[in-house]
Amino acid sequence: MELSILEKITLIALDDDTGKWVTDSMRLNYALAGGVLLQLTQKKKIELVDNKVNILDNSPTDNFLMNDAMKLIEGITNKKAVNVVYKLARLTRKLKDGIVIDLMAKGILKEQEGKVMWLFPTTHYPMVDSTLENRVKAELIDIVDNNHQVQNEDNLFLLSVLLNCNLEKEVFGTKANKKKIAKRIEELTAENSVGGTTNQALVQMQAAMTMLMISTATISATSTGR
Repeated sequence: MELSILEKITLIALDDDTGKWVTDSMRLNYALAGGVLLQLTQKKKIELVDNKVNILDNSPTDNFLMNDAMKLIEGITNKKAVNVVYKLARLTRKLKDGIVIDLMAKGILKEQEGKVMWLFPTTHYPMVDSTLENRVKAELIDIVDNNHQVQNEDNLFLLSVLLNCNLEKEVFGTKANKKKIAKRIEELTAENSVGGTTNQALVQMQAAMTMLMISTATISATSTGR
C-alpha cells in the first residue's frame, strides 16, 4: 500500500498520539494545495512552465479530489502558479476531511471524539498503524542526515513542506535543523535530482507556496499589531 503526497502531508501534520493538527490550518491548506498540483503533474494532467499552470489533459480520473481540482483550475483565468495554489487552498480546506477518511479506511488513523471544557465537541484522529508514515520519515532523515539521493519527487516536496509548515520537529525531533534541511533542498534542486522538467515544476510549486505563506503571515502579524 502506497501513500499519496496528500496523505503523507496529512499524517505528518497530525500528532500520532493525540490526533490533533500540529500546524496552523492556513499553512496546511497551502501545503495540500501544492500537493494537489504535484499529483496532477505526476498524472500528466498539468505542467508548470514559467510559473504558469498549463492544462494537458482534462479527462476525469478515479480520484474525486483530483477531478474537483481540475475543474477549479480550468475556471481560473489567471493561471499563475501562486494564484492557482491560492485558489486550490480553498478546495483542500473543504476536502481535508476526505483525506482523513481515506486514511481511516486504510486502517492508519482512527476517529476519536471528545469535548473541550466538557461542552464543545471535538474530533481528533490518532494513529493506529504508523508503519507507512515511519517509512516516509526514515527516507527524509536519510536524505538530509545521510545525504541519500531522493528516490521520488514526493520527498523533495515534503522537505519544503516541513520548513514552510514548521513541521521539521515531527520528522527530525528536537534536534531538527532548519538551515540544514534548507541547504539540502538547495543541493538536490541544483542537482536536478528528480529530473529537469519535474525539478523545475517543484521549484515553481515551492516558490508559490512559500510566497503565499509569507504574505499571509505578514498580513496577519500587521493586523495583530494594530
